[in-house]
Amino acid sequence: MNIDTLGSGTPITQQELQELLKETKETVARGIQVEDLDRRFGAVDMWNRQKRQRTTLQMRRWLN
Repeated sequence: MNIDTLGSGTPITQQELQELLKETKETVARGIQVEDLDRRFGAVDMWNRQKRQRTTLQMRRWLN
C-alpha cells in the first residue's frame, strides 16, 4: 500500500520564505466598545464552573 503525503518535508522556496517573513502593519479598530474591563473572577463564576463540570461528568457517565 502506497501513501503519498505532502507534509513538513516539502521544501520552501526563497520567495515563499520571504513572503512568510514579511512584516505587516497592524490596523487599529475604531468604534468598538470594550465591555466591563474591571470584571474579575468571583465566587459566582467559580460556582457556575463547578456546576457545569458536575453536569458534564454526569453526562459522560450516562453515555458510557
